[in-house]
Amino acid sequence: MWRRKALGWFLEFRTIPVLLWSYTSVALGTALASFEGGRIDLLWFLVAMALAGLVQGWVTHAINEIFDWRSGTDRHASPRALSGGSKVLNLGLLTERDLWIVFLVSTAGVAGLAVVVAAMRAWWLVLLIAAGYALGLVYTLPPVSTAYRPLAGEFLGGFPGVLLAGLGAYGIQALRLSWTAVVALSAHAFVCTAMLVMHHYLDAGSDAAAVPVKRTSVVALGARRARVYAAGLAVAGAIAYGIAGAFVHPAFFLGSALTLAASALHARTDPSSLQAVTRNELRVIQLGIAAGLSVSVLLAPPLWPLAPIAAAGYLAHLAAVAPPPALARAWRAAPAAHGRGRPK
Repeated sequence: MWRRKALGWFLEFRTIPVLLWSYTSVALGTALASFEGGRIDLLWFLVAMALAGLVQGWVTHAINEIFDWRSGTDRHASPRALSGGSKVLNLGLLTERDLWIVFLVSTAGVAGLAVVVAAMRAWWLVLLIAAGYALGLVYTLPPVSTAYRPLAGEFLGGFPGVLLAGLGAYGIQALRLSWTAVVALSAHAFVCTAMLVMHHYLDAGSDAAAVPVKRTSVVALGARRARVYAAGLAVAGAIAYGIAGAFVHPAFFLGSALTLAASALHARTDPSSLQAVTRNELRVIQLGIAAGLSVSVLLAPPLWPLAPIAAAGYLAHLAAVAPPPALARAWRAAPAAHGRGRPK
């Protein structure tokens, strides 16, 4: 039983999206602070990483799991690999009560760390922590439920959440904020927001059938326009990286090039193909992590261990997910028309 509970907690954390969103944004914020200030305080880096990971990995995901299960979107029979929740309720690894425990324990962790930050660093950093926590909470929590409203899920949830995580990491090191950090972290936030739109492609049918309807941007815009929207968000990220490359450091040009490659994947993905969406979402995630971490290491070389740690976490999550046979080839360049790979 305890092994199943531990696996449930691990899967609920959803390591792969956390690596793209929280992990990479904290790395980038820390690298920028080091680039502008000259040093990295390892302890406060770990505190920033823990706060971002707790807020996204367990606070946001636990509430999302509970209310998406209640609305019915995660119970839908449509085949999905990366979306449709962590599957911990479907697999019987955790109960709804367990998810509330995950939420309460992680909330206590966030509160405790926030008190330490306020006492030992700066009180105003708590405002960033509180804002990030609140945005993660209302992403799915009624009556706000920004994830259930077109555009709100991206720009009142995903984008500012990523930006706040990175700015918090910058601020906890530098004890100030800068416009350079805002521009560079906005680039990464655009990358994550584009991935969020792609993440909802295969959920369109189940989201439309949910009660209440989960009216994501994909449901509201339709598949073709949603694909253009996602590609446009990625291009915006590449432009923001390019601006930082022109005015801050050439390392950002690498981030821009990798993000342009991601935008091409967005533009050519068939939103109705299970294998194409699964395969390209993983590639978009890989490119997003590579863009943020490569820039971080070029700006602050002591952060190089973050790259192999990210790779290990990524592979551990893929191994734990253990995709069903119909999806196994989606991690490779399988033909999109594989018989069991199409949603019904």
